[in-house]
Amino acid sequence: MLGFLHALEVDHMLAVTTFVAGRPALTNAARFGFRWGIGHSVAVLALGGVLLVTGVRWPERFDAIGEGLVGLMLVGLGLWALRSSRKLHLHEPSEHGDHAHLHLHGGPAAHGHQHHHAHPHEPSHSETHHHDGHAITLVGLMHGLAGSSAVVALVPVTLIRRIDVGLAYLAAFGVGVTAGMMLYAVVAAFAVRRAAARSLLWGQRVTALVGGAGVVVGLLWIWRAAGR
Repeated sequence: MLGFLHALEVDHMLAVTTFVAGRPALTNAARFGFRWGIGHSVAVLALGGVLLVTGVRWPERFDAIGEGLVGLMLVGLGLWALRSSRKLHLHEPSEHGDHAHLHLHGGPAAHGHQHHHAHPHEPSHSETHHHDGHAITLVGLMHGLAGSSAVVALVPVTLIRRIDVGLAYLAAFGVGVTAGMMLYAVVAAFAVRRAAARSLLWGQRVTALVGGAGVVVGLLWIWRAAGR
């Protein structure tokens, strides 16, 4: 339950929503949530395992560094979402059998095309999904190494004397984190799809809103880290 609730922190949700907004298919969203959760879990398990074996306590000064790094990452993702909101493209139901399909094309020129297939000037869908999958896993990894993960996972694990119990704690935490983010990502995709169903403009507005929120929260985290 602790891991599940940890996944639903604002910086985590904003980062994952940035990816989901560009391709809000429910299967893609679940995949994004899973990949973020795996990245986060691997980072927490690896770092927590080191703390368990060595008996070292988590240094408090690392919290400020972690917050600053997460803040920079959120600002970058937010700016990317703001830029990407202008490139979102909505394919009509007639092009996809029975449903409208919202996704991000690789460049502004892609708006002039009305085909689901890859265009010569942009990556194919499989390549884009592959790159996005790696990117969101790295984002999850960063969140696992920094931010509030230290408080809710790494500090408690240093109080556990048995290594096997500590590793089980971290693994259970990772399962909760992954499940929580997969559920949230699907809900976020559903919300973006409902907005885009009204019009492409609404889909773009939602993506821009997510990007703007990411920049604001990121700057807030940087400011808070600098004040420590």
